[in-house]
Amino acid sequence: MSKKTHGVHSIIINSIRLVLVLIFISALMTESVIVEFFSIVAIIITFLPAILHKYFKISIPAKFEVLVLMFIYGILFLGEVRTFSQVWWWDTTLTLIASLILSLTALSILYVLYKENRIDTNPLFIAILTFCFAVAAGAVWEITEFVIDAIIQSGLQPSLADTMMDQVVNAIGALIVSTVGYIYIKKDKEILISTFITRLSKRNIGLFGPKRKISQSKKAIEIINKGESETIEFKSSFRTNLHTKEFDRRMEHSVLKTITAFLNTSGGNLLVGVNDGGHILGLEADGFQSDDKLGLHLTNLIKSHIGNEYLPFIKFEIIPITDKKILRIKCKESKKRVFLKFNNEQQFFVRNGAASIRLEGEALVDYIQHKF
Repeated sequence: MSKKTHGVHSIIINSIRLVLVLIFISALMTESVIVEFFSIVAIIITFLPAILHKYFKISIPAKFEVLVLMFIYGILFLGEVRTFSQVWWWDTTLTLIASLILSLTALSILYVLYKENRIDTNPLFIAILTFCFAVAAGAVWEITEFVIDAIIQSGLQPSLADTMMDQVVNAIGALIVSTVGYIYIKKDKEILISTFITRLSKRNIGLFGPKRKISQSKKAIEIINKGESETIEFKSSFRTNLHTKEFDRRMEHSVLKTITAFLNTSGGNLLVGVNDGGHILGLEADGFQSDDKLGLHLTNLIKSHIGNEYLPFIKFEIIPITDKKILRIKCKESKKRVFLKFNNEQQFFVRNGAASIRLEGEALVDYIQHKF
């Protein structure tokens, strides 16, 4: 964070703290116990990012921190101080907003884990988990309100009907986000705050389990040790001809051909940066400025030459092994025939042993009839 940005951030946070202190003092004078309680909680929350950073090395982006605090401030100031809580729709609106935020956060975390191959699942299960998380979080909040009521008689839960209405609204918000999220993931579109979650995970690797990255390296080595087969293939480079040291579209075609063959057969693993003998060469020869650039280039190639609809069947990640990196592309078997569109042709490939072969004519028709 730059000095200028840090200064603006400090001014905003300290201003919110000052307002919260004034709200707390006002609550003391009016003997509003519930406002006193939430003012204290909100003040503590303003110091939480600094505590997380100091003791756990977890960095929360300043924009997200300010948005959360503004939401809390809005609940307190508008809901209690300005007595918006007396309006019939206020509680329902806040419950819906909270449900949408919780659901979107859960969906984005699961989406990032899914895209970065930290979890191996399908979009429907991600949507179900998102819905369950938001509903469970809503239930925990209702339990919290019940406990607060029992301790300080705050009146947060005036009746059973009010509690159940909150749960219904919470479920509606969760259903909206999980449904939209399912559609977005199926179409391979970015989730609204997935970029934020991605940055958060990269800045705080421990949040999403560095051990998995280590295990992925071990798994890649195990695959390499098995050697090439019907479900395993190695490529020395992604786009560079190692003999001429120049970019060569035939190299990209070879990668796409193997992916298509895996999709049309039984799935498999393609490891780029490994030669036929299993020796790790790395990805440096391909000349990508960053891992993200390589991933974006591969995604665009798949979209252009294979098709968007097959992206859910193809997962890839860049894996560090000693002082080099390799690209692992994991393909699932497709239930629909897949053609590679290249040089104004539609090409059909399948695996035959450790090779990807092209089928044409009668052989192609027979294979499709028996396979699909």
